[in-house]
Amino acid sequence: MAPGSSTCLVGLVVLALISISPAVPANAISCTEALTDLLPCQTFLLGFSDITVPCCQGANALLQSYTNATQTDRQSVCECVKQAAISFNINEDRAIQLTKLCNINAPLPIRLDVNCSAITSNNEDFQAQKFQALP
Repeated sequence: MAPGSSTCLVGLVVLALISISPAVPANAISCTEALTDLLPCQTFLLGFSDITVPCCQGANALLQSYTNATQTDRQSVCECVKQAAISFNINEDRAIQLTKLCNINAPLPIRLDVNCSAITSNNEDFQAQKFQALP
């Protein structure tokens, strides 16, 4: 698929999700919001471009929302982003590079096999578990 058609497809998916997403409490983060924050990173994550300032801004916005979210919301966002990454065939090495290039201290491993259900309300608890991937 050409890079432009992939961008259009993701844009349409995000717009569809926005239009059908229920309202969420002010401190919650939805799957739609997480994907919208990461949308400027799409071409980088697919391997078609270099990192951009809007991508880093979006990734930082997602991190801020994630940090303030409940355990349930963190698990949901993790699963949402993980499934989107798998569906769109995101380059896992690029996702890892994103955190370094944007100077982001990710509270959990950037891996497609991350166990989202192991996320607790305390990021240190998750990190102390020595990250166990799904079998």
